[in-house]
Amino acid sequence: MNWGFIGFGRIARKFLESLNAVEHEVPYAFASRSNAGALQKEFPEVRVYSSYADILADADIDIVYISTTHNFHCQNVIDALNAGKHVLCEKPIGVSSDEVVKMTLAAKSNDKFLMEAMWMRFLPAYREVIAKIKAGEIGQVKYMTASFGFRSEDKLTQDGRLLNPELAGGALYDVGVYPLTIVSDLFGWKPVDFKAHAIKSDTGVDETIQIQLDFGQDRMAQVVGSITMNTNKEACIYGEKGFVRIPMFWKSESYEVVKGDDVEVFYAPMISTGYAHEIMEVSKCIKQGKTESELFTLNDSLMSAKLVESILSTIFK
Repeated sequence: MNWGFIGFGRIARKFLESLNAVEHEVPYAFASRSNAGALQKEFPEVRVYSSYADILADADIDIVYISTTHNFHCQNVIDALNAGKHVLCEKPIGVSSDEVVKMTLAAKSNDKFLMEAMWMRFLPAYREVIAKIKAGEIGQVKYMTASFGFRSEDKLTQDGRLLNPELAGGALYDVGVYPLTIVSDLFGWKPVDFKAHAIKSDTGVDETIQIQLDFGQDRMAQVVGSITMNTNKEACIYGEKGFVRIPMFWKSESYEVVKGDDVEVFYAPMISTGYAHEIMEVSKCIKQGKTESELFTLNDSLMSAKLVESILSTIFK
């Protein structure tokens, strides 16, 4: 398929590297309002547009990959779907459940594929370890923890994206959705209760957030997300027979299964920068005539958005 890119920053470059590693998938055109000229010089073989409307009018493009800032996702997605393009949009696909509903309706009315790019769910190591846990590798799961925190000084300026509320900045939107997603894979999206605490930035967004979730039946989880603090960036899942540790869980290529004094390490490498696996899933689904993936459904996106909404509403009362 021919891919068009709307927005072209750091993540888009990593995505491009993976796209080039997947057979029959072509980076056909880029659209950037800020650096179209520079991109055309860097990628002379690719069509480059300075207007999003112009790239959507290109009849040769089959699917659009969207990696603009979070606040623009909804409109970008709907515009692409209405232009007759399939869409893969970076997470979070929407900053509210209402936005996710609008995008889902647009996908259905245009009979086009739409998916949130929660690339973690498609990685070999991640899929393997979740499958093993669900099959009873460590017995019934009772508790899990997951953290994703980083600090990038050059991105934490007052006018930077991460701390800007107008650009839907904040830890929960940017990185907190990853630990919430791995929790959902084992406990679902609907905790019976939760308590959230946050450190707020001077700009009014959550720069660090901790959430304790109760899923009933003696199942609990604790997640941490931060854009100002480095954490261990791992997930640990505790069962009655042992526990599993997944280092760098959102991009992991290995994991450990610990039972007593026995520690077994498993490896499952990713292709290229890792985005190749979601690209292959998207391509397979479209070729099969599907309008969403069973591995990360539009309902997953909706339930994730609802949970994030609920959490933020308790912090910013």
